Amino acid sequence: MTAFLALLFEATFFAAFYVRSEFLLRTADAAMILRTIGVVIGVKLVIFYALGICHRPWRTARFEDLTRLLLASTVSLVLLAGVNSVAWRFPAWQLIPRSVLLLDWAFTLLLVGGIRAVARLVYEEIMPSTPAGSQRAVLVVEASSKGQDLAEALGSMRHPETGGRYLVAGILGVDRPEHGRADGRAIGSIHDVAACAQRLRVAEVIVPEGCVFGARLRALCDACDGVGVRVRIADRIAPDEPAHLRDVGLHDLLSRPQARLSDHDSHVRPFVRGRTVLVTGAGGSIGSEICRQLMRFEPARLLLVERAEGALFDIHRELTSPITTGSDRIEAILCDITNADRLERLLADHAPEVIIHAAAFKHVSLMETHPVEAIENNAIATAMLAEMAEAHGVETFVALSTDKAVHPSSVMGASKLVAERFLQAFARHSSTRFVAVRFGNVIGSSGSAVPIFEEQLERRLPITVTHPDVTRYFMTINEAAQLVLLAGSLPEGGTYVLEMGAPIPIVDLVSRLAYVMRVPQDEVQIEFCGLRPGEKLSEELFFSDEEHETTINPLVTRVTRPVRELTEVRQWLATLKAAAADGPDVATAALMDIAAGDGSLDVAKPRAAVGNARLARQGASAG
Repeated sequence: MTAFLALLFEATFFAAFYVRSEFLLRTADAAMILRTIGVVIGVKLVIFYALGICHRPWRTARFEDLTRLLLASTVSLVLLAGVNSVAWRFPAWQLIPRSVLLLDWAFTLLLVGGIRAVARLVYEEIMPSTPAGSQRAVLVVEASSKGQDLAEALGSMRHPETGGRYLVAGILGVDRPEHGRADGRAIGSIHDVAACAQRLRVAEVIVPEGCVFGARLRALCDACDGVGVRVRIADRIAPDEPAHLRDVGLHDLLSRPQARLSDHDSHVRPFVRGRTVLVTGAGGSIGSEICRQLMRFEPARLLLVERAEGALFDIHRELTSPITTGSDRIEAILCDITNADRLERLLADHAPEVIIHAAAFKHVSLMETHPVEAIENNAIATAMLAEMAEAHGVETFVALSTDKAVHPSSVMGASKLVAERFLQAFARHSSTRFVAVRFGNVIGSSGSAVPIFEEQLERRLPITVTHPDVTRYFMTINEAAQLVLLAGSLPEGGTYVLEMGAPIPIVDLVSRLAYVMRVPQDEVQIEFCGLRPGEKLSEELFFSDEEHETTINPLVTRVTRPVRELTEVRQWLATLKAAAADGPDVATAALMDIAAGDGSLDVAKPRAAVGNARLARQGASAG
């Protein structure tokens, strides 16, 4: 594009001299051209580049582009006139006649503007005369300038199935038709999508990622589904590059846009760059994604700590592949975090500056039958690792928590509550900055309901849901990992809660998943199997006595509450160690009693939890 513009500028400059000399170019004029043309072209290229004209596709020229061309040509004229008035003092410079500069300005407008107009005319009026079957008529949803940029990007693309070009039949505003105005192609709002799609006979509606989400995107999908039109998401949009299109995913149907860490890279980078970072549970769903995200910020070393051999091998192989930058800084360490001696040696040998503690037993129903393991891994090991981190001079310790720790009804939730309370108390006596990050369910994590639902839908089996009214908070693995890193990078320690949006009814989640998988709703059969031991109808993200503080990102909230004395929390841990040695029923009772004593649990719930755990273990034995 730059070379082509330079050629056009050369042509306009020659033409200006040619017209001024009454179509008879003299030797003196030719000499003047040779001496000055480099400066003229250079000045014009700089101005055109600075105003973005070099980046705009010519086939999709808009009125906005013509005004920008007028501005660039005028600024170039003024600058060249200024150069002319100063440079005439130098012997090597020959004064360019003002009439030549004015003619060059006019010819630039005519030639560059004319070529852009012709390019668009050819693209939109002549090329569409090819057989209709080779084109893909689409509607584009507008959000700020994204819709216009997307329409331009689609102009350079061919449909992967038909091979035909995309033809943007119109642009839909998100709320009102005028919000979608672009080149006169605004035809309505997304509320009119069905009628517009039928009238214009489009095959697809393309939505820039993040401009419509949750219930509104679901309504848009339902309306399009009713008239046989496909909805696709454009998640990478640049005017001079083809757009990347994908089908609607389950995460698009969440009740809020996905979090993006890129706006806060400047906060996370100094937290990670050049430091030794240790991640426990590195082979798990969230732990492995945290490791992937960490590599973006160039840690000096990344220590992958995991007890599961296969999971550790997989994430280490992925991160140390030949195409991965910095793979020589990654080390895989097979280690059980309940092994105190092994942990002590690990911290002494590697001296990590940051620890991200993602290792945990998190499956509610499974932990009801294994309370001792939940207590040892989630509560006792977390406290032990935190104390070792302080002793070895670790700067920041980030632990992952869960919404199930708020008013827990399960062994898993109560064990994570104890871990939270310990970190809050221990932080007051330590130079290490301790951070606990609390969030809800993660779509696609190991053992979550979503993969189970996907398998059942794929095989057209009945979908097993615990209760018609059960709801859960959801976020994607990617955004959970991003926001954990952001919370860890914030200057103040403490407990942070991630914004999860509104809780989603599981029945509605199944319906959304069926849409994503293109399973007709009339083929979706739901069976209610009852709540399992330890489960609740709904989860909570905050305790009632917690105060909320805003941070640099509205998706991360810092919460504070009265902190318990460290001696009291240490006594909890001693009680749990002794109870764990006496067996699962005693361990469960002790854990739930602690949760009740903390004020996080109703007094009646510990006895119910013990009964649930005993019944669950009996059922497991019978199976």
